Amino acid sequence: MFSRHLLFFATLVGVMLASVGFGSRADLMAQEDLFGPMPAGDLFDDASTNPPTAETEGAEEEPDPFTHQLMVRARRGNLELAESIASLIRIGSWSEANTLLGEVVNREIDEELLAEMSRRIEPALQLRAARHEGTDERAREGIEKLRTAAKQDAASRSLLTQAANDLDHPAVDQRIEAMRRLLRGGNAAIQVLVKSLVSEQPAAPRDDLLRTMLRLGDGGERALRQLALYGSPSVRLRALTMLVRIDKNASMDELLTSLYGEDSSEGEVQFATATLASALRTIPDRSGCTAYLRKKLKNRIEVANRTRNDLEARTLWSVNHNRDGVDFQFTQQMMVAYRDVVDASARLRRIGSLTTQVANEVLAAELGYRVMIDPDWGDDDQIKAFRESFSAVIENGSLVGALTTAIENSDNPAAVGLARLIGAVSDPLQQSEWLTLASPEISPLVRAAISASPRVRFETASAIATFDFHNDYPGSTFVRQTFAEMASLSDSPTAIVVETRPDVLLIQGRILHDLGYEVREAKGVADAERAVNAGGDLRMLVSKTDLADAAGIELVDRVRRSSRGEQLPIVFYGDIPATTDSLRWAAPVLFMDHAPGSPAAYHDLLHELESRRRLPELSPLDRELYRQIGAEAIQSRQ
Repeated sequence: MFSRHLLFFATLVGVMLASVGFGSRADLMAQEDLFGPMPAGDLFDDASTNPPTAETEGAEEEPDPFTHQLMVRARRGNLELAESIASLIRIGSWSEANTLLGEVVNREIDEELLAEMSRRIEPALQLRAARHEGTDERAREGIEKLRTAAKQDAASRSLLTQAANDLDHPAVDQRIEAMRRLLRGGNAAIQVLVKSLVSEQPAAPRDDLLRTMLRLGDGGERALRQLALYGSPSVRLRALTMLVRIDKNASMDELLTSLYGEDSSEGEVQFATATLASALRTIPDRSGCTAYLRKKLKNRIEVANRTRNDLEARTLWSVNHNRDGVDFQFTQQMMVAYRDVVDASARLRRIGSLTTQVANEVLAAELGYRVMIDPDWGDDDQIKAFRESFSAVIENGSLVGALTTAIENSDNPAAVGLARLIGAVSDPLQQSEWLTLASPEISPLVRAAISASPRVRFETASAIATFDFHNDYPGSTFVRQTFAEMASLSDSPTAIVVETRPDVLLIQGRILHDLGYEVREAKGVADAERAVNAGGDLRMLVSKTDLADAAGIELVDRVRRSSRGEQLPIVFYGDIPATTDSLRWAAPVLFMDHAPGSPAAYHDLLHELESRRRLPELSPLDRELYRQIGAEAIQSRQ
């Protein structure tokens, strides 16, 4: 037995030696130094490390077996194509990955299968390929095709609705797949879940729907707040119930609105009463509720005023046409902040019986948002619809009082909207009262016609120009000055330069002209004051600090005392005063240690001004319209 095994082993060794061939005697000898380098020509050397011979030097390089296998596998089907692409990206085989991604573009693949292929190539790999310099344009087109299909699939309403129905499916795998699809669906999934939550017969247990919705962020809660405020009565109650389930303390605004809302259903009142009784020691009365919600409105206004006009985007939720679900769109964070102001005012409207001041604040909030959305708001149909919808608020409030409130809050869009609403009033007695109400003092309407904002000033004067009232009234001279200002309005915004050195004045004028400004020159503080009082579309004042007739700080104070200079940004260049408190002025005051040498030097100031802007700049059409109104008003009052 043993001898047979030995014979078999000897034979096997012989075969192995014969198959590899014998080298030299030195090759077959054992290595003397076990820790030294291996001798050349060892039996276990890789053939690829041997020096090229005449026969192998011109031969074509063999492809990597794994890469070759992936390329072959990609031919079997679309899903295999996607899996091969994912593997090639992982190992960094960019040439082959480009080829297969180009194949995604070439093939006609239905959207559902494309979405599944996109899932096989996980987002991190798609991002890696999209950013890699080795990815060609055709391959990038393939990545975009996959991404688009994935987004459309994630937002598919029918698939998301089915997923919501499957949240309580008997099969665990089906429930897990339904959850995954909903979590991929983002805002579209929130839309489906919220609609199901507030429906009479939800697609799945409300607890399951609510838990899934909350995993998608705060969008669902914001959507429910819209339905609790603007939905149909039954939908409002279900939305309110869900908000209380999420956080009872955070739902006080909705609970108080439901408790005292003039349009609240019996069910809303009963639920709000029971919930508030369990949360508060004493339930506030109607006046206390109004005071609470008014404070919330003021807080929202402050937040909106601080929100910068930049490109930061948020999802804006709104109630659909049937008032039983929500729609969404992406917009600026600033617009979302002002929508919160409108929602706060809508809660006060639902309670009703508002005092004059509260009604004025509600009018300003509502009109401001409308003008921000549509700067040209104010045609006959829009004004008629607004007056019908807000007839009770208008009756309790005062249009001119609301205009004053808007100006005090620096809410230029609201002031513009109110001025257009005032201009549409044709009652001569009302017009006369608005102009002479405070006699012998200047009326609030006239004060608005000489306000710091050019657009507010021009819109208010345009409203007065429609009045059938041609007698003198307190401040009529100031209004005529605004008419003259409108009639001579230039085609460009205006900047004032205070400088005595011709060379510096020439350079600053050229820079400001390149930035799109018309330049007014001033030699000192008195000249600058006159240039400001001349009005127009003033945007900034640029001055050296070393002035002959007054200190730079005095220039700021004198400009700020002018109604047209209250909000005018001022840029100083030169020696910066040691005791300067720029926070004492509401409008920006910027100091530079030397005269600006290029348009880029104004970047910080222009960026700051843009972040504060709530309405677009005057367009050429706006300027022509104001010129025409101003000229006709002057002619009709001569």
